Amino acid sequence: MRVPFSWLKEWVPTEASAEEIAELLTRGGLEVEGVEEAYYFLGPVKAVEILSVTPHPEEEKLKVCEVTDGQERYTIVSRAPGLKPGLRVALALPGAITFSGQKISETRIRGVLSQGMFLSPYEAGVSEEKDRLLELSPETPLGSPFYEGLDPEPVLEVAITPNRGDCLSILGVAREVAALTGEKLVFPEMPELPVEADLAAEAPVEILDPSGCFRYAGRLIRGVQVKESPFWLAKRLWMGGLRPINNLVDVTNYVLLELGQPLHAFDWEKIAGGKILVRRAQEGERITTLDGEERVLSPSMLVIADVEKPVALAGIMGGEASAVSSETQEVFLESAWFEPLTIRRTAKALKLSTDSSYRFERGIDPEGVPRALDYAAHLMVKLAGGEVYPGRVDLYPRPWKPQRIALRPAKLERYLQVKLEPQEVQSYLEKIGGEVDFKEGQWIFSSPSHRYDLALEEDLIEEIARLYGYDRLPTRMPRAELTVQAPDREDLFQKRLKEVFWALGFREVITYSFISPQSLKALELSPEDPRNRTLRLANPLSETQSVMRTTLIPGLLETARFNYFREIKRLKIFEIGKVFFPRPEGLPEEPLQVGFLLLGEAFPENWSVSPRPFDIYDLKGLWESLLQVLRLTEVELEPGSGEPFLKGGVSYTLKARGRPLGFMGEIKNYLRHQFELPEPVLVGEINLSRLLELPERPKVFKELPRYPATSRDLTLIVREDLPVGEIVKYLEGLKWPYLEEILVVDVYKGHPIPPGEKSVTVRLVYRSLERTLKDEEVNAWQESLVPQLLERFEARLR
Repeated sequence: MRVPFSWLKEWVPTEASAEEIAELLTRGGLEVEGVEEAYYFLGPVKAVEILSVTPHPEEEKLKVCEVTDGQERYTIVSRAPGLKPGLRVALALPGAITFSGQKISETRIRGVLSQGMFLSPYEAGVSEEKDRLLELSPETPLGSPFYEGLDPEPVLEVAITPNRGDCLSILGVAREVAALTGEKLVFPEMPELPVEADLAAEAPVEILDPSGCFRYAGRLIRGVQVKESPFWLAKRLWMGGLRPINNLVDVTNYVLLELGQPLHAFDWEKIAGGKILVRRAQEGERITTLDGEERVLSPSMLVIADVEKPVALAGIMGGEASAVSSETQEVFLESAWFEPLTIRRTAKALKLSTDSSYRFERGIDPEGVPRALDYAAHLMVKLAGGEVYPGRVDLYPRPWKPQRIALRPAKLERYLQVKLEPQEVQSYLEKIGGEVDFKEGQWIFSSPSHRYDLALEEDLIEEIARLYGYDRLPTRMPRAELTVQAPDREDLFQKRLKEVFWALGFREVITYSFISPQSLKALELSPEDPRNRTLRLANPLSETQSVMRTTLIPGLLETARFNYFREIKRLKIFEIGKVFFPRPEGLPEEPLQVGFLLLGEAFPENWSVSPRPFDIYDLKGLWESLLQVLRLTEVELEPGSGEPFLKGGVSYTLKARGRPLGFMGEIKNYLRHQFELPEPVLVGEINLSRLLELPERPKVFKELPRYPATSRDLTLIVREDLPVGEIVKYLEGLKWPYLEEILVVDVYKGHPIPPGEKSVTVRLVYRSLERTLKDEEVNAWQESLVPQLLERFEARLR
């Protein structure tokens, strides 16, 4: 917000400079971003000297002037009186905006290029003189900003936080300055206008939606004459960042800047039926606002209407149909207090933010509504003539009630670490503007109507702190009680899990918990599958992130596509994260999952290694590595998976205690094509929450072997459909003496093995920790083992 310093000093007479007040406000919690010269906002306006003046070749009243700023020369076409060589004047260059709102640009005037414009005192914002040239002192340095030789007009750029809507006015900032400096706030004398007549008979107003309009006041002014505003008013609006329009509209903007109360002036003769209605819009109702845009309304929006149509968007912008024009003679002036949330939602829905809506959204002073109304009516009569009808509408269906807040001295001292005298605390609370009483060992504070942000005891402590001075409060390093807690099993489990993936060359990814329903639909899950029951977001950022994920696979596939399109042809990624399943009541179920994906070649491109694409055995090796490091028991890997998006012959099902634990395998071609990925793509997902329920194999420490091992190979002919793992599992269960390791070294099918059978070679490694084993005893064990295997698996020796 722009706060002209000269205007501020009318409210708080102070000897401090603008820079000192800016520093004081910033230290008090109201950040001043800078102090600018008011004329700086005109843009590039330089002091130049006229070198020559010649007649325009095609227009007698125009002159062509050559000027210099000490470094460059410019050609200016002008009809200003008094042009002569040697004169120093103010030149507005392209990009500048004059006090009257004209934007300067290079232009050709009757065939001659003009590179700027000489300013009059009015166009420069110096005085109301429009018909003469602004002449600068001969000592003014060429090229310097023209205002350096003028009386300074500092403007404070104040950043207002959302909770301090009361500071969006000269009055609001003045209250802060008075509280921080101890100066007395000088409240200008407000006019007392007659209220004895019943305006409701002349200009009836009805609030049909008291939940959106808490207070509505209005006055009728007759016999006005619309014209240009006087210079003093136009200059104040300009310094405050608003463009002068006409005397009636300018008065409403002037009061807006000075008191913070938005107002609106209706041309009363354009109000159908001579009645004002405050109501919700009807579905599909339309209004053309003052910016010339037609807007479609909805029932959530509050409007000001006559008996036929909406004439304004309540608290945001008026409509063209009821706007003040040069023919206006009768004005209905509105001052109201609208519900902030309604205004905010309407402004957001229509993408229309105005100075009025900005203030209503943050809350205005409800008790200041009639005061601002009468002040504006008085100024209108003063500047536009006419007379105020001796009556006022003031409907107040939701009267404001002050907040009563208790402040305990002990809590104040504990927070600030300063012991303040009761009289000092009392004075600080009084400076805020509310009523203060000390009862039963605590202060009872009744908040003023303009301070919406004061509701808690902590709010009062903060107010006292900033008025006392943050720089005066004692400082100390923060202290905290630090405790060390041993990580739980889940944390350790995840850490070890990640270490396995990292060791195998995987990179961890983190994808969104929100996914597209289409990416889930692409998996072709059955309607009964729990993963099809998703939680939909109430207000999603987009349709592609509208439901909570029930599986990690879509996120991994999207990540693979993103990387593949960026020339990353080989990918090993994993993600640990939660998925979300709705429950009939309460919060959703959130099991922890790990998902992984392989894409492209198994090894990086290398001259010594033959390229090989990832296959199902890479997934099997990953699973075995996880089991080995995590030391999990009671788990098994079954060939084949029922997942509809995996190839049945190139997939596995993971089970624990007979319950499904997860899956892994190669995705089908249709899904790969949907995500525009090359062949092969292998994925897997494991339920970590169920994995955590499994017992861990205890750690067993053995001494290093000192004696050599010996091995025997055993080749069996078995059924082709017999899993080799069954043989290994059987051998492990025998607990054979000195049997240290079982290795599958070969599986063969083809001639001379008969059809329907296969050859399996198993290597049995024997070792003793106490001695060197003899061949005779190893051979004896091996020979006694063979009949058991042959009988168990209906096999024969090859």
